[in-house]
Amino acid sequence: MTKNGSLGVTLSGALARTQTAARVPALSAAAGRAGEVAWSGVAHAPWAGSPTPEHAFRIGSVTKPMVAVAVLRLVAEGAVALADPVGRHLPDAPAPDATVRQLLTHTSGLQAEFPGPWWERHGGPTWDELVRSGVEQIWDPGEQYHYSNPGFAVLGRLVEVVRGRAWDTVLRDELWGPLGMTATGRVPVGPHVTGYAVHPHADLVHHEPVAEYRAAGPAGEVWSTPSDLVRFGMWLVGGEADRDAGEAVLPLALRRQMAVPRVVVDDAGPAGGPWPTAHGLGVRVRQDGTVRTIGHGGSVPGFTADLRADAATGDVVAVCGSSTHGIGGGAALLAALQGAAPPVLLPLRGSGDAVGRGAITGTWYWGPFPHTVSVDAAGRVDLRSPDGGRGTVFDDVGGELRGVEGGYWLGERFEVRDAGDGAPALDVGTFHFTRAPYDPATAVPGGVDRRGWHRPGSAG
Repeated sequence: MTKNGSLGVTLSGALARTQTAARVPALSAAAGRAGEVAWSGVAHAPWAGSPTPEHAFRIGSVTKPMVAVAVLRLVAEGAVALADPVGRHLPDAPAPDATVRQLLTHTSGLQAEFPGPWWERHGGPTWDELVRSGVEQIWDPGEQYHYSNPGFAVLGRLVEVVRGRAWDTVLRDELWGPLGMTATGRVPVGPHVTGYAVHPHADLVHHEPVAEYRAAGPAGEVWSTPSDLVRFGMWLVGGEADRDAGEAVLPLALRRQMAVPRVVVDDAGPAGGPWPTAHGLGVRVRQDGTVRTIGHGGSVPGFTADLRADAATGDVVAVCGSSTHGIGGGAALLAALQGAAPPVLLPLRGSGDAVGRGAITGTWYWGPFPHTVSVDAAGRVDLRSPDGGRGTVFDDVGGELRGVEGGYWLGERFEVRDAGDGAPALDVGTFHFTRAPYDPATAVPGGVDRRGWHRPGSAG
């Protein structure tokens, strides 16, 4: 769909170039301007079926700002206060002394992932299982930013307990329906794409499982289309066409409070560098050059999503992909929408295994995603992605390897799993790393495609 011929040509070209360069089976996007979805399009590999802009993708953590809206509606009604310790409403919650505000800003101190196998592929816990699982509180509430999926499971549970119905039902009734997001749901409500892992070094693919997340759902279980996400983004920054309907969902003053930068996202690792991202109440506030955007990114095995809304102009873009390998894409598309030359995002390439199979150093894969492990003279372990997006240094803390400097895994455990006659694996804050992409000898959580890595489009 396009309502502007030249705009459609520009954006479609940018989308096609990115899809080809990043080797994503299907890449779908939409752009919004002046309260309307101005363009949507899909670029895809010839073997990936015939997806249309109406096909839904799993959007991962873009679920989180939607859950935040449900929480803030409770705040607007006086049922909950941002300063309330969450234990006042959920006595069995992990980190009961953390406030609702701290959970929304990822400063509750809770660990990044759910205990147990890789939940995004294996499946999430029930609430009772989550309570019994021993979710770690690594820091005192408010001590520092640490992204936490369990924290949003707690917020989803808060919505359920106060409202008396499932969190996704609340979102359907109070957010998706009023904003016309008819293709959005906890499960697909219309046509949807298949999610794949794409081999980083060969033209091979691997089907990804779609696990049930149960109590972990508020952290990233929703399906949507880029057009629906654009509608949500325009509303977030007050650019919706129907202002009365938008105010009924949440007053603009509270939406603006969501977008206030409250904590720096310091995921750059020990190398340091500028801080382009902050976190508000359930949303990421990013500085893309001179443009400040409000939104969130998302990824679960088989899918990625990126939502960015220009807080000043109301221009919004959303990009959804059907590959585990994340490319972002929102900044490039927004630049194209606003007249700048769009960069093409290239796929990451691994460096190859530099040492023997049994050594800890060299290349390891999180799914198809290469990372490098090195060990310095003091014996500290450095794990990072080739693009520098994630990196953490681990050292001995009380007899365990724990993240001690920078990045996503700060405070998390680094463990080497001895697979006996099988292949070695790493468990880093429940992330499963193997020497080869999805090595079946390591008991990959959620299992592997029965055909293993195979040519796309082959029968089986």
